[in-house]
This record gives sequence, C-alpha cells and structure tokens, in this order.
Amino acid sequence: MRAVWAFARMTVRSLLRRRTVWGILIVVLLGLIAIGHVPSFNVQTEGRFVLEFGLFGLEIGALLMALGLAVNLYPRDRESGTILPLVAVPISRGQYLMGRFLGSALVQIVALLVGCVGLMVILILNDLSIPSTLLPGTLLLLVEGLFLLAVVFFFSFWTSPPLNVPLTLALFVLAQMSVREFVGLFPQAPSLMRLLRLLLPHMDVFHVKDPIAHGESVPLLYFLLACLYGLAYTSFMLSVALAVFRERDL
Repeated sequence: MRAVWAFARMTVRSLLRRRTVWGILIVVLLGLIAIGHVPSFNVQTEGRFVLEFGLFGLEIGALLMALGLAVNLYPRDRESGTILPLVAVPISRGQYLMGRFLGSALVQIVALLVGCVGLMVILILNDLSIPSTLLPGTLLLLVEGLFLLAVVFFFSFWTSPPLNVPLTLALFVLAQMSVREFVGLFPQAPSLMRLLRLLLPHMDVFHVKDPIAHGESVPLLYFLLACLYGLAYTSFMLSVALAVFRERDL
C-alpha cells in the first residue's frame, strides 16, 4: 500500500503541472460567477436558479475533470515507455492503476471542493442562504466524479483518447435517462432495453439539486445509500479495468 500512495503522490504532482486541470477549474469557477450574475424576478427564484445551475455546473465540472485528468494518463505512459520499467519491478499493474486513480481522485476532489466553496461565496455575495444539504449534495457529486474517473480509466486501457471521450460522454448521458426514456431509444425491443437499463448505473441517484434548491429536506440515509451505491459501482469499474489492463500487451 505504501507503494500505491507514493505513486499516487507522484501522479498528483504530475497532474498539477498540467494546464488542463487549472483550465477546467477556471472554466467551472467562471461559469459559477456567470450564474450568480444572471438577473432573476425575485430573491426566492434567484436562489433556486443559482443553486440548481450551480450544482449542475459542478456536475459538468466533475465530468470534464475526469476526462481531463485520466484520458491521457495511461496512453501517455505507454507511448513514452514510462510504464515498462514501472510494472517490470517496482509496482504491479494493480498498484499502477490504483496509484494513478487515487492521485487523479485527490486532484478531482480538491477541485470540486473549491467549486463548492466558490458556489457558497456566490450565494453569500448575492445575500442568499446556504442550505444545510449543499455539502451532502456536493459529496454525492464527488462520488459521481469518482465513478466517472473509473470509467475513463476503463476505456483508456482498450481505446484511444479520441474514442474514450465520446464513449464516456455517451455513458454519462445514458446513465441519466429514466427507464421510459431509455426504452424510447429502441422501442422495438422494450424488454431488452429495460434489461440494459437495469445493468447500466443509475446516476440520477446522485442528483439532488432540485430538492436542495426548493428547500426540501433529504434524509441522511439517502445520502449514505447513494454514496455506497456510487462507491460500489466505482469499485466494480476499477475491477473490470484491472482485468482488461492485465491482458494488455505493453
């Protein structure tokens, strides 16, 4: 485990030297600032608007951050030959994957927390109240971001970066759909589509921006179960990614 954390720290330092991470974070913060300056009819409507679109902006930021952090990590290591001496002696393939994932996850978590603090500042500057469920809601977005990060790693082991991006985006969109919307994509085979939707992750469980914006209470048990659901799917995707990685010819 010590080797994994040491490699994770190396990954964090490497990622922080890239302009992609800082660029995405700046874009997210600028988007939040722009949301805070959109005029509204009254204070109550403005508060709902800022919260809903602010949390939506954080969700899109998590998606962009996952792509920006991980889409080129393994391909770049393979093309440069860096991965060969790493997995030959110092670390195993599993330690390589976990080190890269944990390092990327740390950067993503800090970036999303910065975005959450930025959203709080915007609410305060607009004389709007900060709901008590904002931090738990952000926690769900963090879990969703970890899942997306695992998805990007999975695709990176058997596709190229230009193909990884649309595949991740497609899964992101499909996982947001309800059963009815998903069946509508191919209504000729409703039973098959329902089965496929059952197998796909239900990322809508992470989205509580509507009740948060309308001041509705969300049970603590819901947050805990949603976090466990997301972490379980993240672990599953990492396991599948490791299985694919072990079969790759470096």
